[in-house]
Amino acid sequence: MRRAAVVLVLAMFATVSAAQARPASRGTYAEAGAGASIALASHAEWVQPGPALSLRLGHDLFSWFSLGVAASTSTHEATVPAPPVGEYVQLYRARADARLTARLDVIALYVEGGAGGAMLSSNVLGKVGVQDPGERFSLLFAGGGGFEYQLQNRHYAVGLGGEYWLAPGFDALSGVEIKLFLRYTYGGAR
Repeated sequence: MRRAAVVLVLAMFATVSAAQARPASRGTYAEAGAGASIALASHAEWVQPGPALSLRLGHDLFSWFSLGVAASTSTHEATVPAPPVGEYVQLYRARADARLTARLDVIALYVEGGAGGAMLSSNVLGKVGVQDPGERFSLLFAGGGGFEYQLQNRHYAVGLGGEYWLAPGFDALSGVEIKLFLRYTYGGAR
Protein backbone atom coordinates (compact mmCIF):
# COMPACT_ATOMS: atom_id res chain seq x y z
CA MET A 1 0.00 0.00 0.00
CA ARG A 2 2.80 2.40 0.94
CA ARG A 3 4.64 1.68 -2.33
CA ALA A 4 1.48 2.46 -4.35
CA ALA A 5 1.03 5.78 -2.49
CA VAL A 6 4.65 6.80 -3.24
CA VAL A 7 4.22 5.92 -6.93
CA LEU A 8 0.94 7.90 -7.04
CA VAL A 9 2.54 10.99 -5.41
CA LEU A 10 5.54 10.84 -7.79
CA ALA A 11 3.20 10.51 -10.77
CA MET A 12 1.23 13.55 -9.58
CA PHE A 13 4.41 15.68 -9.26
CA ALA A 14 5.58 14.59 -12.72
CA THR A 15 2.21 15.57 -14.19
CA VAL A 16 2.12 18.93 -12.37
CA SER A 17 5.63 19.92 -13.47
CA ALA A 18 4.84 19.00 -17.09
CA ALA A 19 1.62 21.02 -16.97
CA GLN A 20 3.44 24.10 -15.62
CA ALA A 21 5.71 24.37 -18.65
CA ARG A 22 4.33 27.19 -20.80
CA PRO A 23 6.31 27.69 -23.96
CA ALA A 24 5.48 31.03 -25.57
CA SER A 25 4.72 31.20 -29.27
CA ARG A 26 7.07 32.99 -31.63
CA GLY A 27 6.22 34.53 -34.99
CA THR A 28 3.85 37.21 -36.23
CA TYR A 29 1.81 38.84 -33.49
CA ALA A 30 -0.82 41.48 -32.79
CA GLU A 31 -1.31 43.51 -29.63
CA ALA A 32 -4.31 45.63 -28.68
CA GLY A 33 -4.14 47.96 -25.71
CA ALA A 34 -6.13 50.53 -23.76
CA GLY A 35 -4.93 53.06 -21.25
CA ALA A 36 -4.22 56.76 -20.76
CA SER A 37 -2.01 59.37 -22.40
CA ILE A 38 -0.64 62.34 -20.44
CA ALA A 39 1.12 65.41 -21.87
CA LEU A 40 4.28 66.49 -20.05
CA ALA A 41 6.06 69.72 -19.16
CA SER A 42 4.51 73.06 -20.13
CA HIS A 43 2.04 71.37 -22.49
CA ALA A 44 0.24 69.68 -19.59
CA GLU A 45 -1.49 73.01 -18.94
CA TRP A 46 -3.13 72.99 -22.40
CA VAL A 47 -3.54 69.25 -23.08
CA GLN A 48 -5.35 67.34 -20.34
CA PRO A 49 -4.86 63.57 -19.71
CA GLY A 50 -7.09 61.41 -21.87
CA PRO A 51 -8.00 57.85 -22.84
CA ALA A 52 -5.79 56.06 -25.35
CA LEU A 53 -6.14 53.02 -27.63
CA SER A 54 -3.22 51.29 -29.33
CA LEU A 55 -2.51 48.55 -31.84
CA ARG A 56 0.83 46.91 -32.63
CA LEU A 57 1.67 44.37 -35.32
CA GLY A 58 5.06 42.72 -35.36
CA HIS A 59 7.15 39.72 -36.17
CA ASP A 60 9.66 37.94 -33.92
CA LEU A 61 12.87 37.56 -35.90
CA PHE A 62 14.41 35.84 -32.87
CA SER A 63 12.98 34.98 -29.45
CA TRP A 64 14.61 38.19 -28.14
CA PHE A 65 14.19 40.61 -31.10
CA SER A 66 11.19 41.75 -33.16
CA LEU A 67 10.30 44.44 -35.67
CA GLY A 68 6.87 46.01 -35.87
CA VAL A 69 4.56 48.91 -36.53
CA ALA A 70 2.45 50.60 -33.87
CA ALA A 71 -0.45 53.04 -33.95
CA SER A 72 -2.10 54.91 -31.07
CA THR A 73 -4.87 57.42 -30.69
CA SER A 74 -5.80 59.50 -27.67
CA THR A 75 -8.43 62.15 -26.93
CA HIS A 76 -7.59 65.18 -24.79
CA GLU A 77 -9.48 68.21 -23.56
CA ALA A 78 -7.77 71.35 -24.87
CA THR A 79 -7.82 73.87 -22.02
CA VAL A 80 -6.78 76.91 -24.04
CA PRO A 81 -7.94 80.47 -23.18
CA ALA A 82 -11.49 81.28 -24.30
CA PRO A 83 -12.82 81.37 -26.93
CA PRO A 84 -13.26 78.49 -27.66
CA VAL A 85 -14.12 76.50 -24.55
CA GLY A 86 -14.90 72.81 -24.18
CA GLU A 87 -12.75 71.84 -27.18
CA TYR A 88 -11.15 68.42 -27.57
CA VAL A 89 -8.23 67.34 -29.70
CA GLN A 90 -7.28 63.86 -30.88
CA LEU A 91 -3.64 62.91 -31.22
CA TYR A 92 -2.88 60.13 -33.73
CA ARG A 93 0.56 58.48 -33.61
CA ALA A 94 2.09 55.83 -35.89
CA ARG A 95 5.61 54.45 -36.04
CA ALA A 96 7.90 51.62 -37.04
CA ASP A 97 9.95 50.21 -34.19
CA ALA A 98 12.14 47.45 -32.80
CA ARG A 99 11.65 45.49 -29.56
CA LEU A 100 14.13 43.62 -27.36
CA THR A 101 12.62 40.97 -25.07
CA ALA A 102 13.99 38.92 -22.16
CA ARG A 103 11.83 35.95 -21.20
CA LEU A 104 11.91 34.76 -17.58
CA ASP A 105 9.66 31.67 -17.53
CA VAL A 106 6.07 33.04 -17.82
CA ILE A 107 7.11 36.70 -17.55
CA ALA A 108 8.73 38.62 -20.42
CA LEU A 109 10.34 42.04 -20.01
CA TYR A 110 10.74 44.26 -23.08
CA VAL A 111 12.09 47.61 -24.27
CA GLU A 112 11.20 49.18 -27.59
CA GLY A 113 11.78 52.31 -29.61
CA GLY A 114 11.07 53.80 -33.01
CA ALA A 115 10.13 56.75 -35.18
CA GLY A 116 7.17 57.77 -37.30
CA GLY A 117 4.61 60.55 -37.49
CA ALA A 118 1.93 62.29 -35.40
CA MET A 119 -1.22 64.17 -36.38
CA LEU A 120 -3.49 66.50 -34.39
CA SER A 121 -7.18 66.45 -35.34
CA SER A 122 -7.69 70.21 -35.11
CA ASN A 123 -5.76 73.47 -34.85
CA VAL A 124 -7.16 74.45 -31.45
CA LEU A 125 -3.67 74.23 -29.86
CA GLY A 126 -2.42 76.87 -32.29
CA LYS A 127 -3.86 79.48 -29.93
CA VAL A 128 -1.16 78.64 -27.35
CA GLY A 129 1.69 78.13 -29.84
CA VAL A 130 1.74 74.33 -29.90
CA GLN A 131 0.92 74.40 -33.63
CA ASP A 132 1.76 76.89 -36.36
CA PRO A 133 -1.15 78.03 -38.57
CA GLY A 134 -2.24 75.12 -40.76
CA GLU A 135 0.16 72.67 -39.09
CA ARG A 136 -1.34 69.22 -38.45
CA PHE A 137 1.60 66.77 -38.83
CA SER A 138 4.88 66.21 -37.00
CA LEU A 139 7.73 63.76 -36.85
CA LEU A 140 7.41 61.38 -33.87
CA PHE A 141 9.92 59.57 -31.67
CA ALA A 142 8.81 57.03 -29.06
CA GLY A 143 10.40 54.55 -26.68
CA GLY A 144 9.25 52.50 -23.75
CA GLY A 145 9.04 49.16 -22.07
CA GLY A 146 6.96 46.87 -19.95
CA PHE A 147 6.22 43.28 -19.14
CA GLU A 148 3.87 40.57 -20.30
CA TYR A 149 2.53 37.46 -18.61
CA GLN A 150 2.26 34.31 -20.71
CA LEU A 151 -1.13 32.65 -20.31
CA GLN A 152 -1.60 28.88 -20.25
CA ASN A 153 -2.42 28.98 -23.98
CA ARG A 154 0.99 29.69 -25.57
CA HIS A 155 -0.51 32.07 -28.15
CA TYR A 156 -1.86 34.59 -25.60
CA ALA A 157 -0.18 37.01 -23.21
CA VAL A 158 -1.40 39.99 -21.21
CA GLY A 159 0.81 42.87 -20.27
CA LEU A 160 1.40 46.33 -18.91
CA GLY A 161 3.44 48.81 -20.90
CA GLY A 162 4.47 52.41 -20.92
CA GLU A 163 6.09 54.68 -23.46
CA TYR A 164 7.44 58.18 -23.78
CA TRP A 165 6.64 60.03 -27.03
CA LEU A 166 7.91 63.28 -28.51
CA ALA A 167 6.46 65.25 -31.45
CA PRO A 168 9.12 67.93 -32.11
CA GLY A 169 7.08 69.66 -34.83
CA PHE A 170 4.34 70.53 -32.31
CA ASP A 171 6.51 72.82 -30.16
CA ALA A 172 8.21 69.67 -28.75
CA LEU A 173 4.89 68.29 -27.46
CA SER A 174 5.71 65.21 -25.38
CA GLY A 175 3.94 62.78 -23.11
CA VAL A 176 3.65 59.31 -21.69
CA GLU A 177 1.16 56.56 -22.39
CA ILE A 178 0.39 53.75 -19.95
CA LYS A 179 -1.62 50.78 -21.23
CA LEU A 180 -2.85 47.28 -20.51
CA PHE A 181 -2.67 45.03 -23.56
CA LEU A 182 -3.54 41.62 -24.93
CA ARG A 183 -1.09 39.92 -27.29
CA TYR A 184 -1.84 37.08 -29.72
CA THR A 185 1.01 35.32 -31.52
CA TYR A 186 0.46 33.27 -34.67
CA GLY A 187 3.21 30.70 -34.60
CA GLY A 188 4.98 27.87 -32.86
CA ALA A 189 6.71 27.60 -29.52
CA ARG A 190 9.92 29.50 -28.79
